[in-house]
Amino acid sequence: MTTSKTTTGQTPYSLVFGIEVAIPTEVVMLTSRYQFKNQENNNKILAQNLETADELRDLARIHIAAHQQRIAKTYNKDIKVRSFKVGDLVLRKVFQNTKDPSAYKLSPKWEGPYLID
Repeated sequence: MTTSKTTTGQTPYSLVFGIEVAIPTEVVMLTSRYQFKNQENNNKILAQNLETADELRDLARIHIAAHQQRIAKTYNKDIKVRSFKVGDLVLRKVFQNTKDPSAYKLSPKWEGPYLID
């Protein structure tokens, strides 16, 4: 794929090989990107790109971490923190493995109340 990803800011091809992908039509039709290239200069640029590939991957990791923080912030924006003290009464959610096998659709979803000690 030649489009950059939101999470990394880079194309998958450039992260693996350290260079941008060359579309076959650009090579055959000689666009300005390829028309003025010579082999010696091209080899120097490829060597530089290989040296900076690790830096490119590190930048992608930083970009991914920032993207994950933005996603987590969006996901956690409506979470309300609750603290419980000794002596409070609480309910416990009934999960599939703790549910009575004979219980059906209209069975209670919570069990309790339980006292925190």
